[in-house]
Amino acid sequence: MPVYSHSRLSAYRQCPLKYKLRYIDRIKRDTEGIEAFLGSRVHETLQKCYDDVRRGKLNRPEELLDFYRDAWQRNWHDEIAIARPDMAAGHYQKLGEKMLLGYCRRFAPFDTDITVATEMMLNFALDDAGKYRMMGYIDRLVRAPDGAWEIHDYKTGAHLPAQAEADSDRQLALYQIGIRQKWPDIEKVRLIWHYLAFEKDIVSTRSDEDISRLAAETTALIDKIEKATDFPPADSNLCGWCEYPDLCPAHKHECLVESLPPDKFKNETGVSLVDRYAELKDQAASIEDEMDAVRAAIIDYAQREGVTVVRGSSRKAAIRRQQKLKFPGKSEEGREGLECTLMAAGKWPDVSQLDTAELAKAIERGEWDKKLADEVAKYSRLEETTTVFLSKPREDEARED
Repeated sequence: MPVYSHSRLSAYRQCPLKYKLRYIDRIKRDTEGIEAFLGSRVHETLQKCYDDVRRGKLNRPEELLDFYRDAWQRNWHDEIAIARPDMAAGHYQKLGEKMLLGYCRRFAPFDTDITVATEMMLNFALDDAGKYRMMGYIDRLVRAPDGAWEIHDYKTGAHLPAQAEADSDRQLALYQIGIRQKWPDIEKVRLIWHYLAFEKDIVSTRSDEDISRLAAETTALIDKIEKATDFPPADSNLCGWCEYPDLCPAHKHECLVESLPPDKFKNETGVSLVDRYAELKDQAASIEDEMDAVRAAIIDYAQREGVTVVRGSSRKAAIRRQQKLKFPGKSEEGREGLECTLMAAGKWPDVSQLDTAELAKAIERGEWDKKLADEVAKYSRLEETTTVFLSKPREDEARED
């Protein structure tokens, strides 16, 4: 079994196909996203900052910015991809400088705690037998003045999570397992994220019960990955930053046609088929709206004229009025009382029926005990259905927003 990392597990959660391409097929791409490049340069600068503190040197903000700019120029290459067309490399470089200056304002001269290590590699077990192993890197490991150990992580992204999201984050909590295996006498541990774009720090702690639960959940996820034979793509807002669009069935066709000139693009078979299908769907929706309006007009005419049948050229329309008993729906008021009344009278089996759609969802989501799920699954069969859903390309949605 391979040694897993938080990144590896996150790749599977994010998109099983991406996981397969990167970790099983080991397909490497030369491109590097600008966000990752920016993050690496900021991390390198803060690593230098605290490594120098450990050696007795306190850097001024200007010195750190000089190091950052030099690292940017030294590492820049032409394969760096910028996903946002409205942003250039210079914008990102300035953004990194702003993050570093904000950090310096809050923490200079950087010597109020003890830095144990920077970019510290961990390799640790999740179970007593050592079957499940994890590895990772801690941006900065600290001994705080109150004696607590702190795992610091620098974030350069544009997302600021809520406290609840940080409290459920797995990465630093997994590293807590690692440092306690390395130093068993560690008691209090704080997990600290520095969201540099916002000059905001988020602090979280985990109980022993939290850590035990996390270890169990992580080993279960590893088991799921190890047993997996199907790795479907998962479409999300993160697809724009994926390095494998040309290998993904959800984005391959877009990659094939995006470079075509306008005349060839419009005449490409797939493009023309989808355009025609979308046109027909729009026509169908328009016809439905018109039918609803005409239906209402017929009913109004029949009421006004006191007739129940209206004659047309080749058809006639019969208007039938009837009253039906209507009972409360699944989530409507009175439903619970109705069900209790029927059950008490012994009539529930006469009027209830199995909701096979909900049954299938419960089995697929793994909500039931495995033994029961396996027993129920004996009565099922796999059926394949094919549907076509129309949606706007993400870039069009972004323009509308």
